[in-house]
Amino acid sequence: MFTNPSIAAPARHRRIPCAITTRRWAICTLSASMALALAACGSGSDPQPLASKPLAEGCPAYTSAALPHGAKITRTEVRQAQGSLPEVCIVRGQIVSSPESTIQWAVELPALAQWNGKTLTIGGGGLDGFIPTDDPWYQQLVGPSANPYVKISSDSGHQSRGFEWAKNDVALRNHAFDANHFVLEVGTTIASEFYGKRPVRRYHMGHSNGGRSGLISAQKYPKDYDGVVAMEPAISQQAHQVNLGPNVIQHIFKNRDNWLSPAKVALYAQAETAACDGLDGLKDGIIGNVEACNYVPTDLLCKGADSDSCLTAGQIETIRLIYSDHKTPVTLSRGAVGYPRFGRGGAATSDWESYMFGPSFEARESFNHMAVTEAARVVEGNPVADILSHDPTRYQAQYLRLAQMIDGTDPDMGAFADNGGKLLVWYGLSDTCVSLYRTAEYFDSVKQQLGANKVQGFARMLTSPSVGHNLDGPGTDPLSMDLLAALDAWVEKGTAPDKLVATKFAPGTSTPVAQRPVCEYPKFPRYNGTGDPAKAESFSCSAN
Repeated sequence: MFTNPSIAAPARHRRIPCAITTRRWAICTLSASMALALAACGSGSDPQPLASKPLAEGCPAYTSAALPHGAKITRTEVRQAQGSLPEVCIVRGQIVSSPESTIQWAVELPALAQWNGKTLTIGGGGLDGFIPTDDPWYQQLVGPSANPYVKISSDSGHQSRGFEWAKNDVALRNHAFDANHFVLEVGTTIASEFYGKRPVRRYHMGHSNGGRSGLISAQKYPKDYDGVVAMEPAISQQAHQVNLGPNVIQHIFKNRDNWLSPAKVALYAQAETAACDGLDGLKDGIIGNVEACNYVPTDLLCKGADSDSCLTAGQIETIRLIYSDHKTPVTLSRGAVGYPRFGRGGAATSDWESYMFGPSFEARESFNHMAVTEAARVVEGNPVADILSHDPTRYQAQYLRLAQMIDGTDPDMGAFADNGGKLLVWYGLSDTCVSLYRTAEYFDSVKQQLGANKVQGFARMLTSPSVGHNLDGPGTDPLSMDLLAALDAWVEKGTAPDKLVATKFAPGTSTPVAQRPVCEYPKFPRYNGTGDPAKAESFSCSAN
């Protein structure tokens, strides 16, 4: 889920040839975007778009000899309706950027009657290497409201889920920002040709690395998208690796007494919740007022033999490190040094096992361990480098190279805002993979660059307490907010996402049991003291 970024001239105004008479040359040498909107020059004798036919007929008949960036179609297929997903035509292809980096992409085209005239690029996660629209998790992430969109996605230019490809600059650029830009133009062309009209809106939605890719697209290609949803964006990955590796991961995996088993995690989660639950005015299992929670589990220190009912001194230190800022002396892009702490409440989600500890001490299979190890192997040029002995200060130039390419931290989003773009950032306050405080720092830098009033006109950073990076936990379900619909309403109608409500469902059901307002950071839902605690109107967004 961890998310992964410089400058290439947009190919939007490339001239395209038309196989017609010289007299009409002036008409048909329009910009690519205008020509595609007309969709008539050299299109053959059939004036009807392929989308006017049933997908079973139109899909296999689609082809194009004029896709941008040298893109080639490898096949088309019809995916039958399944579950909440409708029948779509999938056009697949590739862009060979270099011998070291081939971008595999997919464009999903709904039936003409269902298409809303818009596209949605879906960002990947982790270190990419897969096509998100082929993954049910990412289809669930964007939700049923995305079904009327043309969905666009790619593997970002490599077919490995590892990081070894980062040695190559072209592959790194593709992963960082270029693949989404190229494939967006490919998808726009395909949609224009298939439906006979150009998309009227283009959006991006992603989580973690996919959130970062949406943010960096708005920074580097401000005219690509009308709106971006960035969920828990991993905007500073090398800062994460450089600081988390030697300060937290090494501590956890150097000694078994520092590692927390699922039973120990559950023990701590129960104690932390008991200590901090009521700080938001209501004891409901949700730690809402995370900044007021300062619980240190010294009361759980083992007095005798180690057991699942107590914590060792090393485990208590591990917890302290999770909630501490770190400053390894390595300077990264924009002079950044350090990486902030993680939010409270992660132990009550699946995050601590997924991202910090993994299923066993011996396995070393936590995501954070994997991420810092993959980066260490790239910067060392050693495929068996071990994070337990890795010293980031010896590889400052190598980490800086990666960060300057991948980081989505440019505060100048003025061009995106001036183009009418809208940005919706959401975080679970208990995220223990990507620090919400790093993105909050970035958001503040955007306000310093552009002014708070201007930022309020096009961007929001929203949060939900007791929700982790895996989108689970005691808090409300983030997917219940329908962030894509909220973004579209902001772009189309000017309705800012200031009154969103998230719902908590009974385990394994669609039965709602609680609602909470979704507050703009740093505010959180505080119980008003009266009213039904299951209703959002019984809470107010508060800063303390």
